[in-house]
Amino acid sequence: MTPEITRTTRRRFLGRSLAHGAALIASPLALSACAGAVGSSGASGGPAGPPRRGGHATFARLDDAISIDPVAVADNESIWSVSNLFARLYRSSATSDGRSVPCLATGHSLSADRLTWRFSLRKGLRFSDGSPLTADDVKFSIDRNTASAANGYMNAAIASVAASDAHTVEIRTHYPTDLLGVVSFYGNGVVPRGLGGRTANAFFARPVTTGPFTMTSWAVGQRMVLARNPHYWQPGKPYLDGVTLTVVPNDNSRMLQLRGQQADVVEQVPFSQISSVKAEPGLRVVLASSTRLDFLILNQRYAPLADVDVRRAMSAAIDRDSIVKLGLFGYGRALGSMFAPTWPDYDGSLTPPTRDVAVARRLMKRSSHPDGFRVKYSIDTGDATQATAAQIIESNLSDIGIKVAIEEFDPNALFNMIAQETFQMAQTDLSLDVMDPFENVPYLIDPHLSGGLGPSADLDDPVVLAWDRRAQHSTSSSAIRDAYAHVQTRLRQISPFIPLYSQPYAYGTVDRLHGFVVPPTGDYRLEDAWLTT
Repeated sequence: MTPEITRTTRRRFLGRSLAHGAALIASPLALSACAGAVGSSGASGGPAGPPRRGGHATFARLDDAISIDPVAVADNESIWSVSNLFARLYRSSATSDGRSVPCLATGHSLSADRLTWRFSLRKGLRFSDGSPLTADDVKFSIDRNTASAANGYMNAAIASVAASDAHTVEIRTHYPTDLLGVVSFYGNGVVPRGLGGRTANAFFARPVTTGPFTMTSWAVGQRMVLARNPHYWQPGKPYLDGVTLTVVPNDNSRMLQLRGQQADVVEQVPFSQISSVKAEPGLRVVLASSTRLDFLILNQRYAPLADVDVRRAMSAAIDRDSIVKLGLFGYGRALGSMFAPTWPDYDGSLTPPTRDVAVARRLMKRSSHPDGFRVKYSIDTGDATQATAAQIIESNLSDIGIKVAIEEFDPNALFNMIAQETFQMAQTDLSLDVMDPFENVPYLIDPHLSGGLGPSADLDDPVVLAWDRRAQHSTSSSAIRDAYAHVQTRLRQISPFIPLYSQPYAYGTVDRLHGFVVPPTGDYRLEDAWLTT
């Protein structure tokens, strides 16, 4: 199964009533890395004794995955399915900093010229069918991702991958760079060499996996059933015998299933219901800090939006605080940067612009459209948060002569509209799957990245590209931080995107579910979850 387009809007998670986000409203996560879980704002369940093995959990998600092929996916429902099916050399930890920690590898060494990375595999690794996992499988998997149209850009620094022996992988880079985020990336999840002699469609219909679970069935648009991988590298995990991932798009239906105990965990607790769910016996709300940011993408092919003064006027006119208060019920944070506050190298000096109609009107007066214009504003259908934001923005922009027509689309249809550049203004979002801005910055700014938002916005700015290249080709943390500060400043100056707000991941769980861990990268750790009777 492959995505309908080369790439959907990057790191897309759900939508509808809550949307997916990164809000700093909860204390930082204090969770374990690839190997475990401790309770916090990002985990369900309190003290209940040692974890118990057995049981089958039901997880009601808002949307289905599009694919489970690691190299082909870009939407979060697919990404988070992939993360529970295919392990990689390293993985982002569940701690608040999301640092990369060993997973299939025990560690790494780096050559003196900082160009050759050597990874040692754990002994006795096996696929879910019991066959041995070797360095040749890792090489095949990384090379496969490098060649992919969707996620190959993440491996741009890799010059070659070699299997020195059955337990050692050597990766040579074109230039000195930090490779740990790359080998933690879901697209580099390990599959058998040559896909076991099967076609991609046949393999991913009944995959042989390396993560904590394997997939036993998938009724597309309805449910995906996962079963414990008996050969998972972490002894004793996963605790659950299996998990059924159901698709329940309607907010009220999901919440009824939670309250009726038909679902053990649900995505997207509506912000308006968080307080009532918290107060209900037998239920919990998991509010997890995340890396998501929501923003407007402006298509500069539409003549009025090609004028930087128009774009900056629009940003100045928007009342972000009202969006956070009314759309997110205070569970969020207004943004002034195209990096979320949880991202590494976030520039906190770029505070959210305060709505200033006078400034916005001055910018409009000196623009190519001083008397205003009409613009179509595309959002996801059924997303209450986006709908509220759109209504506020419609009113805000009318004060500077811009007449907004709000149009709602099925999320997949809107994904395709953005990728195919058939929109004028749309609301979308980004989040990180590894704590490295490199994952998303090229996607935002590279005019040649197939399916990226740069082409969708008709963005081609040599200044921001130069700063991004400087960050990619450095191993100095201070130099990288400085380069990304310039990237953020430049994007604010030219405003091809208008940052709006960040928000948390919000899940509802029943009391009998424990250890449901949601790290800032959003790839919930189902191997750590367990049930009491």
